Amino acid sequence: MGVKNIMDNNKGTNIAYGIQEVSPVYKPIKHIEKYWGCMHTLFENDLYTVKRIFMKKDSQSSMEYHVKKRETYYIEKGTLKVGIRIGRAKNKSFIMEKGDLFDIEPGLMHMRIALEDTVIIEHSTKDNDGDSHIVEDGRYYVHKED
Repeated sequence: MGVKNIMDNNKGTNIAYGIQEVSPVYKPIKHIEKYWGCMHTLFENDLYTVKRIFMKKDSQSSMEYHVKKRETYYIEKGTLKVGIRIGRAKNKSFIMEKGDLFDIEPGLMHMRIALEDTVIIEHSTKDNDGDSHIVEDGRYYVHKED
């Protein structure tokens, strides 16, 4: 049926244009308190997860790695030192500031060290606690560069 016939049949009064319904406004789906701050899971599905991570000044996470998970950090506020362990257990670090992004590939040992109150937006492949392998406990470990 052509456009002219549709218009003739309903006189143009019953035509639905554009999107008719929108999804509701919602809150973060998960909130977890940690010794270094807190994490809000903003969104997750079968493919990816988005988190808002708040870290208190002078706090740090544990050093960990993932077998499958890929992460990208975006610094929304603050300054973050990222500690990494590469090669044959060589400790390195670098500084991220507001607006910076960094990709964490599977297998990279990494930890977050907040130099000031910091907010990180983390986008990752689907989150799975079974894929987080702690190498050093952030409550006691001191990251020293080689």
